[in-house]
Amino acid sequence: MTQPSSSLFDFSPFAGQSERYVGLIKQFAAAQPFRSAEVSELVLDDDYHRRPLRPEDFEFLKFAKPVRPHNVSRLPALASNRTLLSIYELGTARLPASAAPADWQRFVEFYGEEAQVLGAQIAPFLEAYAFEYLCQEQTADATQGLARILDAELQFWDQTFARLMRNDYLEEGLRFIMVQRWSLAPSKQRALARAAASGLFDMLPADQRPAPDTDATDAALYAKVAASCGVTRQQHAYWQFYLPTSLAKCNLLYALARRPDRAFGLVGAAFAAEAEALAFSIALERACAHLKPANRSNDDAQSRKDALLRRGAQALETIGAAYGASAVAMTAQGMAAGERLAERARWDLGEQLLWLSSIRHYVAFAHRISTRIDAECPDIDRETFIEPHEMCSTTHVHNDHRLVTIQEGEMLFWGNLGMQLKMNEGDMVLIPDGRLHGSTVVSGECTYHQPIIPDDWVRALVAELDAKASA
Repeated sequence: MTQPSSSLFDFSPFAGQSERYVGLIKQFAAAQPFRSAEVSELVLDDDYHRRPLRPEDFEFLKFAKPVRPHNVSRLPALASNRTLLSIYELGTARLPASAAPADWQRFVEFYGEEAQVLGAQIAPFLEAYAFEYLCQEQTADATQGLARILDAELQFWDQTFARLMRNDYLEEGLRFIMVQRWSLAPSKQRALARAAASGLFDMLPADQRPAPDTDATDAALYAKVAASCGVTRQQHAYWQFYLPTSLAKCNLLYALARRPDRAFGLVGAAFAAEAEALAFSIALERACAHLKPANRSNDDAQSRKDALLRRGAQALETIGAAYGASAVAMTAQGMAAGERLAERARWDLGEQLLWLSSIRHYVAFAHRISTRIDAECPDIDRETFIEPHEMCSTTHVHNDHRLVTIQEGEMLFWGNLGMQLKMNEGDMVLIPDGRLHGSTVVSGECTYHQPIIPDDWVRALVAELDAKASA
C-alpha cells in the first residue's frame, strides 16, 4: 500500500504528467468567464463571475518545474494562483446581479458542470505546483513562527509606510495595498468558515482556534482606509491588481481547508495568517492614525500580540496532548508554510511598491539603458508588437527585465489601480522581472519594442536608487 507523503504538498507524483494537466487547464481557461480583459475591464463592474485569466499564456506555460522561492512573482506562479482561486470559488454562491439574460448567462457559465469537473481534476496538480516549496527546508523551531511573523511583518510595514511617505506615494501605495488586503479578506474568511463547518477545527475548543481577518474592528479599519483611497467596489472588482503572492495566501488556506487529512496543517497555516493580519492592522493604525478606531488604545497592540501567542501555544499543547507528536509536527509544518509564504509576500509587495513609487526613476533608467544598448549591444534580444486601437493587455508579469519603448503610436501603461502612464513615440519605461503591469493602445495602432535587459544592468541601477534612499 502506498504511504501518504509526510509533506503537506509534494509535486513528485505529478512528475512527467504536466502536459496532460496543461491540456486540462487550457480547457478550463477557455470558458467565457476567463477570457482576457477588454478595455472596459481594467476594473470589473462588481462581476464576481468574471475572472480574466489571460488564457493565451497557457499556450507556452509548461508547469513542468514547480514554483520555488526565487520565482514566486513570475508568470507561472501568477497564472497558477489565478486559476486556483477561480476553481476554489466555484464552490461559493454569488447569485446573478439581476434578472437580465446577460447576468444569468454569466452566472450559468461560471458555475457550469464542465468547469466544476475540470477544476476538481486540476486543483491537486496546481496546489502541488504552487506550494511544494513552502514545505521544504523546515526549521527546527517552526512552532516559534508566530513571534517571528509578528516581528518581521511589523518591521516591514513600518519601513514600507515610511518609504511611501518619503516617495510621496502614500495614498497610491495604500490603494494597491488595500486591494491586496481588503479585497481578498472575504476569500480568506470563506476558506476558514468552510473548514470550520466541515469540522477541521473540532480538535480545539473555540477559545483556542485561529481567527484570521475576522476582527470586526479591524474590518471597519480596513473599510475606512480602503474607502479613503478609492477602493470601494466589491470583492474581485480589482482582480487584475492581485499579486501572485496575495492570491497564494488565500489559496493556501483554501487548499488545506478542503482536505480533512491536513486539518492540523491548516491550524498552523491559519495561525500564521492571523499573525500576519494582526501585524498589518497594528501598522495600519500607526500609518493612518486619523482613521484609528476609537475603541483602540495605544496599549492594545501589545496585548493583542500576547493574546495571539498565548492562544497559539495553548492550541499546540492541546493538539499534542490529544493527538501526539505527529499532529504537532503537521501543525508546525502548516505554520512554517505560512511563515515562508508571508516572507515571500513581503518581498513581492515591497518590490512592486518600490517600482511603482519610483516610476519616474525607472523611466530615466530606461533611457540610460537604451543608450547603453545602442552603444554596446545593438543586437540585444527583443520582442516587437504591433497592436490595434483599444488592444488591452491583461495584467501580467515577465520572467526577465524588459523595456517598453514606443516606436509609433500611443498607449496607457499601468501597474496600480488608477495609474495611467501616458506613453507616446520615443517614450520608454523599465519593467523589472516579476512586476505586475498592463497596457491599452489609445491610438489607431501602436508599434513598440521590448528589449530584454541583463540582470546585472538592472541590479546596478536599483543599487544606485537604494543608495540615494539611504542617503
